[in-house]
Amino acid sequence: MTAPMSIIVVGGGVAGVRAALGARAEAPKATVTLFCDEAISPYDRTSLSKQVLLGECAPEDMPIIPAEDYVTERITVLRGVCVEEVNHTARLLTASDGTTHSYDSLILATGADIRRLPFDNGNIQHLHYLRTREDAMKVRARLGESQRLVVIGAGLIGLEVAAAAQAMNIEVDVLEASHSILGRCCDALTATTVERYHLDHGVRIHTNCRVASLANTQNAPVLVRLDDGTCLEADLVVAGIGVVPNTALAERAGVAIDNGIIVDEFGRTSLSGVYAAGDVAQIPLPFFSSPVRLETWRHAQDHGDVIGRNAAGAKQAYQAPPSFWSDQYGHRIQGAGLISEEATNRITRTYEDGSHVSFHMTNHGVLRTAIGIDRPQDINCARRLIAAGVPIVPAELADPQIAISKIVKQTKPKKVT
Repeated sequence: MTAPMSIIVVGGGVAGVRAALGARAEAPKATVTLFCDEAISPYDRTSLSKQVLLGECAPEDMPIIPAEDYVTERITVLRGVCVEEVNHTARLLTASDGTTHSYDSLILATGADIRRLPFDNGNIQHLHYLRTREDAMKVRARLGESQRLVVIGAGLIGLEVAAAAQAMNIEVDVLEASHSILGRCCDALTATTVERYHLDHGVRIHTNCRVASLANTQNAPVLVRLDDGTCLEADLVVAGIGVVPNTALAERAGVAIDNGIIVDEFGRTSLSGVYAAGDVAQIPLPFFSSPVRLETWRHAQDHGDVIGRNAAGAKQAYQAPPSFWSDQYGHRIQGAGLISEEATNRITRTYEDGSHVSFHMTNHGVLRTAIGIDRPQDINCARRLIAAGVPIVPAELADPQIAISKIVKQTKPKKVT
């Protein structure tokens, strides 16, 4: 009698959980094991910079799926256990608790870790990052004792932290090295609108500035010195300057790496039977000229599901357009696709209530990106148009009287080969 297939997933984020569920759906008789290095059940990290900081919940109150679902789906979750080594020749893992585990298919969903400030020597008090439950609880505790916060980095995480602190009546300064906020994910109109929300709530935003050093002083916990000589005092500093893929385990196993684990459209790495999903994977996408590494919740969920199924025997190419969202001051900032140099034709659809969607199209009328505020249905429809990859009449996208859902129904998707 043949033993059931053994599928192991390394990583307790949303990509890992969805990969385990995808594997189970594809292979009902397989044994599925999920390694989670944190001691609590896998939780939704998107809550860390919002509800958790505001004290509305704890991370364990926001599970990715209910704990009982792991039992129902027969997924073994090893909490607080890390995988230290992979012997791919023997198809054997060694865990931090000394146990070994054999596998037929291995899914690396090890995610990403925070990018640290270059001058962070580990001795600066009240400097924090935000990635894990422990990080969030430390920041939340410090916020309760603070009157002045400095946020380094005006990306989505940094601005969400700023919004949460402002809701607690804390003075906030946001420092951004670029000429504008949200430069990686938003167009100029959306970024300017979000900046106005922050300014209207008293947050001070400084662009074109770099932090030269941080130091503790007697008069204030942290002295933030900028490269132009300006100094800001803060009770708390939170840095959100991006993440780096967590590839150490993959590198030790001999997997090919290039700004993440290199995979094909099926999630396969350079080693047979080894897959990668989520933030850690550098993936090819239709209609984009070079592989990309995506760091959004929706991508982690969708990619994890597909790669989990593939590791269990399916062969489904991942072709979902990336997307993101952020909630700030009661507004939903949302986008689909990737900002591309070839998408030079930019069209804006505006509504009477002040909401809008910016569309970025190629010269041939193919939609590449849609970014908007308070138009979730439009963005969801635009994501389908991006996936279709066919020309669209620009005037129809610009006209708020024409429902984008109607444009979707009239659009025949392009076959990707």
